[in-house]
Amino acid sequence: MKWVNTNALHNLLNTLIAIICGGALAGFDWTMFGVTDRTALQISGAIALAKIIINAVRDGPRGMVAPPPAEEK
Repeated sequence: MKWVNTNALHNLLNTLIAIICGGALAGFDWTMFGVTDRTALQISGAIALAKIIINAVRDGPRGMVAPPPAEEK
C-alpha cells in the first residue's frame, strides 16, 4: 500500500496534540466542552498512538529503528 502524504497527517496530528494538551492554548477552559485533564491526556495519547501505528504500517518495524537516509545535496 502506498501512502500519499503522511507528513501532512503527522503535522495535523501534532497540532491536535498541542491544542488538546493545552500547550498552545494553556488559558483555554476545555471543561465547558466536557473535556477534563484526564480526558485530554487520553485523547492526546490516542492520537500519539495513531502516529506510531501509521509509522509502523508505512515503514515497518525495521524502518522505524533504521538510521535516516543520507541527506541529498
